[in-house]
Amino acid sequence: MRKRVLLVSSWTNSIKVLGYYLSPPMGLYRIQHWLEKKHDVDILDPNVEDPINFLENCGFYDVIGFSPTKDNLHNDIALIHYARKLYPQTQIVLGGSEASNNYQMFLNMDIVDFIIMGEGEKALEFFLENKFNIHISPGIMFKNKSTSTFLSTDELTWVTSLDFGRLPLKEYWKRNASVTNNDPLSTNCINLYITNNCPIGCKFCSTTRPDVKVVGINPHGLVRMLEKIMIQVPDTKTIYFHDDNACGDRKNTIEWCTEAIKAGINVSYVASSRIRHFDSEMLDIMIKAGFRKLSCGIEAYSDSLLKKVRKAQRVKDIDNFILLMRDAGIPVHINVILCQPEAEIDDVKRTAEFCLRILEDKRNTVGVEPYIKAYTGSWYYDNWDLIEYTYNTVPSINGTKSEKIRIPGRFLPRDKKVHHLLVQIDEAYKTDGFFIDKRKESYLTAQLSEKLCKLALELIKGL
Repeated sequence: MRKRVLLVSSWTNSIKVLGYYLSPPMGLYRIQHWLEKKHDVDILDPNVEDPINFLENCGFYDVIGFSPTKDNLHNDIALIHYARKLYPQTQIVLGGSEASNNYQMFLNMDIVDFIIMGEGEKALEFFLENKFNIHISPGIMFKNKSTSTFLSTDELTWVTSLDFGRLPLKEYWKRNASVTNNDPLSTNCINLYITNNCPIGCKFCSTTRPDVKVVGINPHGLVRMLEKIMIQVPDTKTIYFHDDNACGDRKNTIEWCTEAIKAGINVSYVASSRIRHFDSEMLDIMIKAGFRKLSCGIEAYSDSLLKKVRKAQRVKDIDNFILLMRDAGIPVHINVILCQPEAEIDDVKRTAEFCLRILEDKRNTVGVEPYIKAYTGSWYYDNWDLIEYTYNTVPSINGTKSEKIRIPGRFLPRDKKVHHLLVQIDEAYKTDGFFIDKRKESYLTAQLSEKLCKLALELIKGL
């Protein structure tokens, strides 16, 4: 039976965090694309539409699915309360990483009918069409997601090829221009995810699955998709492949880049991937295809810390990558985390100095976080004893329940000097004019990074 379904993206409800939401909720649009031949599926994106007004006027849905996030959890729960008040007969379903890893909290709050674990397309389809069969006690929960919901290469290729013309891209582009200071590679940019799964096993990550393989879009299908984008959204200037492993399959990357060159697709590309994914031959073809920047998670410039955090790279690999990019003439964006749980003060010093060296080339950018956010489902969350929690108030919407919820904030470092450094950085964020002014409105981490690294090195001298 055809059902009416509403999928709701996480509600930021604050201009200060819009820098983390530069793209439409592509995952929800993929699910809509997957389901719409059998069901009527709408998307509510609170970043571009008033969610309260929408819920009050949308009418009855058989199922409303929410995709809550840790950073916006209080707002997401408020919307769930309001949806329940307005439509008590509707089934409320949660999905996504936060719901899957933090299911016990949601069940304890008694605000949800079902929590769906697994890749959303098939998992929600199974739910809507009762394609599940449970022969176990209802009190049993499995943390691992069923591999039966994983998409194949052909399925991933098809479901990612959306009707891009109906996405609210221009609304995001207009807003993002102010957030990014009109950065040319962020202007008129479409974010794509062309792989699923990550087997690396980093200890701070809540979505890694060491027992699964990366699945990627097939090269020919990707080129057809890029051609489709340029027809449906001709103002597009950059395609950003946002996966951690976007270029992990060397053969596929070379194949689709070669085909895109022959097709004459006129657009720039940026990609996130691992530093070991590249070589000079591959980069030469990527640059000819239109690649203008590469982004990689470095995390730390210290062998001991990289080993502790389970990053599959060492300092020599980082140095080789930077040299390779320099010789190829392509700028980089790197991400690092200064005061990691197992960091020592020398790890922080080496990492901050490394970042400043990278920034000597003005084309490069660096995203520096002072600490690791505490995401449920990560190794640190399950095993680290020094977790700092915060409390947020769920706002009342027209009489719905207001309550305080405890949210894991960050993992604190065990080393006393590193912990003290983090406390000093916290204080600088509250008192230093630069950080105060920047954080009044939405900002990107990269816009604070040089100042943060210099501050850390100055503070380290006094420890």
